[in-house]
Amino acid sequence: MTDNGPQLHLDCLACQILAGAQPVPGGIIAENLWWVADHCVGPYGLGSVVVKTRTHRENLWELSMAESAALGPFMQQLSEAIALAMAAERVYISLWVDQPPYHVHFVLQPRYPDGYHPEELGLKGLELQVFRTLGKPPTEAEMAEAADRIRAVWQEKFAAAPCES
Repeated sequence: MTDNGPQLHLDCLACQILAGAQPVPGGIIAENLWWVADHCVGPYGLGSVVVKTRTHRENLWELSMAESAALGPFMQQLSEAIALAMAAERVYISLWVDQPPYHVHFVLQPRYPDGYHPEELGLKGLELQVFRTLGKPPTEAEMAEAADRIRAVWQEKFAAAPCES
């Protein structure tokens, strides 16, 4: 939370999720005072996680010093939790905030070793991201199960040592 308290925009999907008006399968995976992570809704791949500001921020340059300081450790922890929980070889991080209403959020996407998901054709990087975007999203049950796995790793490894600078 910021000094002014949380600022939510009713027309913003991220704000609706934060306010509990829109459910996300599996619920909150991890959180600190400034950032919240949950499973990405949509065709971004199983185990993809959205990290969003608690306070409505439209641009990175609008982050408070506390939000900025907490972001790096939080992303580091979540990327490791995703890699361990989902047996991922890499975790890609992207920031695409191009549809109003804007809300700063990052998508952390696992990439698996070759052959682990043959349907992904061994694609990597942007090609994998586009391929997943054009595909079918995971089911709500699959997202909830992946969220549970990532949450369990995050809680075991990191919850006792919060990343609040």
